[in-house]
Amino acid sequence: MPRSSRRAKASVLTVAQYRQTVKEHDLQAGLIRYLKLHARTDVHYFAIPNAAKRSWQTAAKMKAEGLSAGVADLCFMLTGGRAAWLELKIKNEKQTDEQLAFEQICNALGHPYMVARTFDTAVAILRSWRILKEIR
Repeated sequence: MPRSSRRAKASVLTVAQYRQTVKEHDLQAGLIRYLKLHARTDVHYFAIPNAAKRSWQTAAKMKAEGLSAGVADLCFMLTGGRAAWLELKIKNEKQTDEQLAFEQICNALGHPYMVARTFDTAVAILRSWRILKEIR
């Protein structure tokens, strides 16, 4: 078997293998790549880097500047002064107490807030929020 064929075959993952290896970072980065191609031009979105690894000095500085535990992974600024929040989780990860509290704040203020555990679920949520361009 030619060398290139062996390499291509080795890189194919089964669904079960994918589920075991996918990280939340991969889910979020893939979703951002998708948004760059398919988000409506009047929607602005950004990530909240709460889970990033950092030194205790940087963490203290960021907390002093307003970093708040539990804020969703992605914020979408919508028309009409609205915002929507998307929390990404993989496998059977549960929301932290801080994330549950942030979800309650969003609900109390009327901000859409959802949790997505797969790419397809995230895309379906974004469609329901009308963040993606219309499919023609």
